[in-house]
Amino acid sequence: MSQNVGSSNAAAGMREDMREMKGEAAAAANRMSEDAREELARLRAQVEKLMQERVTPALAGAAETVQDYASRARDTIEHQADALSSTVRERPLLAVGIAALAGFLIGRLTGSTTYVYSSSDRR
Repeated sequence: MSQNVGSSNAAAGMREDMREMKGEAAAAANRMSEDAREELARLRAQVEKLMQERVTPALAGAAETVQDYASRARDTIEHQADALSSTVRERPLLAVGIAALAGFLIGRLTGSTTYVYSSSDRR
């Protein structure tokens, strides 16, 4: 009977040890979870800081560059259109001749090989 009491006390001790281990494991898991949350918050703050310090200014600089190129292109096109317009005013017959020649060449390049004549006239 003393053996039963001893084994019963040993089993109770083991159960108590298991409860303690379970509690310690839960506490360790909570600590790890909290550490992970803190690390995520720190990393999120670091990413936001990098975005504000580096990415946003770089995008703003790129937008300015694109806007500058667009402005230059618009100015160049306006200047070329003005120059062409003044040339047409100075030499209207030359402009009409060049336009007719360009139309003829485009028509020949894009036209098909069909003829205007009927098939009986081609012999």
